Amino acid sequence: MTNRTKIIWALAGVLVICSMITSCNKPDVISYAKEGSIYIPKAAGDQSKFNLLLADTPQVISFAAAYGGLKYPSQDIAVTFKTDPSLIDAYNLKNNTSYVLLPDESYTLPGLTGLIKSGRTLSDVLPLNITTTHLDKSVKYILPISIVNVSSGFIDSSLRTVYIRIDTIQRLEKDITSLASLTVSRENGGGQDAGEGSKKLVDGNYNSKFLTDGFPQAFWVQLTFPSSQILGSYTITSGNDAPERDMKDWTLEGSNDGAAWTVLDTRTNETFSDRNFTKRYEFANTTAYKQYRINVIANNGSNLIQISEWRVITYP
Repeated sequence: MTNRTKIIWALAGVLVICSMITSCNKPDVISYAKEGSIYIPKAAGDQSKFNLLLADTPQVISFAAAYGGLKYPSQDIAVTFKTDPSLIDAYNLKNNTSYVLLPDESYTLPGLTGLIKSGRTLSDVLPLNITTTHLDKSVKYILPISIVNVSSGFIDSSLRTVYIRIDTIQRLEKDITSLASLTVSRENGGGQDAGEGSKKLVDGNYNSKFLTDGFPQAFWVQLTFPSSQILGSYTITSGNDAPERDMKDWTLEGSNDGAAWTVLDTRTNETFSDRNFTKRYEFANTTAYKQYRINVIANNGSNLIQISEWRVITYP
């Protein structure tokens, strides 16, 4: 083989290698199975479960449509939604839940049409305005919203419906127990500062308690505030032992002079399912009182009476 032949073969080899390298670096055409799909992002995962406040002003939950894939839409896409109560039974059955349809009077939907503009992937945001004033705090609510039509592309069936769920409705509240001074009709034998003296009733420690004897003679515990307050609820925590010492029947009363008392709440045959167990009692009240007292009428049969904690709550 001549030197010229060797050079020709060497050049040929270089060309083949370069050709292979070029071929390896050329990108493949990438495709996406759901290119052009239209869906609701909030329908994915657990993004549609909410806790709201009890309020007479609307709280806003927003939703939108999105364009799926690796590209951008080349034209505007109109998306139409609708509320879909017919889906609730199937949702509850599948998820072992008991959601109730959000009542029509508790929300407004200003619009049910969104627009995904050309060159963008998300539509304008649509608001769902919910007013919770007349909703039942013990009920969990749901409102399914589905895409029903798109002007271009196709609807992703797995993400076409968002189930707006209201799991909790909470009231703004404030524990104001510490603002008041405490008095009791009968003190612990060791005094208010004793290990089970009356100060333990409002010390914020749910594992301490107030204990006294001499029941069933008249017995009450009282909080006096520097200025009148409107209470809306209170909590009682049972003692650490001897259920027969727990309160069973009582009234909560309010006064502004310590002489005339108004009954605000009456409880009978109350039980506590465990020791150091806290129960909450709500009552209707729009009047401010300077003094509040619990007048104990009966316990579960003991001559001793015990309460681990008494807290009082106002709703600002």
